[in-house]
Amino acid sequence: MIQVKLVSKSYDSSHVIQNISFHVKKGESFGIIGPNGSGKSTLLKLCSGIEKAEGGTIQFANKEIHTYSRKHLAKWVAVLQQEALPPVGFSVREVVEMGRYPYQNWMGTEEKDPEHLIVDILEKLEIKALQNRSLEQLSGGERQRVALGKVMAQQPQILMLDEPTTYLDIGHQLQMMEYIREWQQQIGLTVISVLHDLNLAAMYCDRLLLLHEGRLVKVGTAAEIINQELISQVYGTEPTIISHPQLKVPQILLNSDRVPTTVNE
Repeated sequence: MIQVKLVSKSYDSSHVIQNISFHVKKGESFGIIGPNGSGKSTLLKLCSGIEKAEGGTIQFANKEIHTYSRKHLAKWVAVLQQEALPPVGFSVREVVEMGRYPYQNWMGTEEKDPEHLIVDILEKLEIKALQNRSLEQLSGGERQRVALGKVMAQQPQILMLDEPTTYLDIGHQLQMMEYIREWQQQIGLTVISVLHDLNLAAMYCDRLLLLHEGRLVKVGTAAEIINQELISQVYGTEPTIISHPQLKVPQILLNSDRVPTTVNE
């Protein structure tokens, strides 16, 4: 569904992304991981069309990303960024309705009334009771659910997430990831996520792309990526890696004494 070939990006003569190639299959949950400054968010911006690559190609359904109009692209791709909400003063419902922009004419109306869709989203995300509240009256977890509701209203085929669990406590992190996975499974959504938490990445992503200093280290399953050798090499720490007792995916425990240890299932 998505093909990225030899993509590069620089800022002020500094190479941020260098010759990255990978593909993402339809309906896949694909995670981008790597240390701070490795180029994760930049790569996501290139894939979403927010920024333009200096070299290489990015295709959706065998069509170059730059050939889509902004409005047409918005029907394909929705992006949930870290600061995803508009300034204060809008209500919960108004923000969710903003996701319908790609389908509106110049007067701000649609051929079909989206009311049923909006209500369904509010109910699924358990924010219907909050629909008339302004954003400044919400908790962090509630605000993130509103931001997700906005991109759900956009009805994309591809969802791109830039660290969607930032600033959330562990309960709300899991809640957010579960909402996204349920939506993905219901409609066959393709999801590309930049994730800081490697344990969440292992739990919720079918495959991972590991970046280091703007270069591709490896693409593979969590078991292929989250191992002692690669984590030590890229992150500069020596973790204990265990298997999740239920999901059977690797999970990282950090060692304060930096002694390399691997615990096998």
